[in-house]
Amino acid sequence: MGIHKHYLQIHLAVLLFGGAGLFGKLIQMSSGGIVLGRAFWGAFFILLIKNSFNVSFKPKTTKDLLVFCLLGVILAFHWVAFFESIQLSSVAIGVLTFSTFPIFTSLLEPFVDKEKIKLNNLILSAITFVGVALVLPSFDIQDEYTQGALWGVASGASFAVLALISKHMIKNYSANTVSFYQNSVASMILMPFFIVDVIVGSYQDWLYLIVLGVIFTGIAHTLFIHSMKGMKAQTASLITCLEPLYAILLAWILLNEVPTFRMFIGGLIILTVTIYVTMNSEAN
Repeated sequence: MGIHKHYLQIHLAVLLFGGAGLFGKLIQMSSGGIVLGRAFWGAFFILLIKNSFNVSFKPKTTKDLLVFCLLGVILAFHWVAFFESIQLSSVAIGVLTFSTFPIFTSLLEPFVDKEKIKLNNLILSAITFVGVALVLPSFDIQDEYTQGALWGVASGASFAVLALISKHMIKNYSANTVSFYQNSVASMILMPFFIVDVIVGSYQDWLYLIVLGVIFTGIAHTLFIHSMKGMKAQTASLITCLEPLYAILLAWILLNEVPTFRMFIGGLIILTVTIYVTMNSEAN
């Protein structure tokens, strides 16, 4: 029964992660305002349940504190780029272009580990961007959908950097500690620039921000961490690859965003490469 519980938790977590993109359309606010609200409420929720995990959130060194601050800056950019992508284009384009992050990880990781980039990864990168090209309705840089796709790719690239640095910090800190600092710093950085956007937002927007921050960020993150305790890392990684599928289905049902045939083929290429890279990285 335990293993079924963990599978239910991770699928629910990935469903919530996928559903987060819908708030880019539901909340009538700038992408920076959305991220400010999401990060604030996400950090607040993690702080609220801190005692349940019996871990200290205190940084061990000044260097670690600086790294946490860097992670917060990267997270802020990543989320702003992600929601900017969705606001300019669609949920499908936003999540599919963001899903290129495993490719960026495979390209950046050799520099971190001081190894040579494998030819295989370069080929996979080229295939992935063929998928991205198919997702686009046009190649006109003035087209908002094209701009949205570029923001989505930027979101994926920044998430790859975030994941690589976080991977290093997880060795000495709990995932909740790392997440708390990421969200806290992100909200503090964005506050001077976007607090007015949040203040002038409607009560409905504020409610959506709380739901996004608490349920689709804080609770989703906690469920994901708990589920990892009862399954293999490779299994968890493969299930996480379902996030774009969940997001597109939710956008189709709730926002009536129907994916085109080209988008379907492009998305299939991106997700196929993502799953392959995920399986290959876990096997090595």
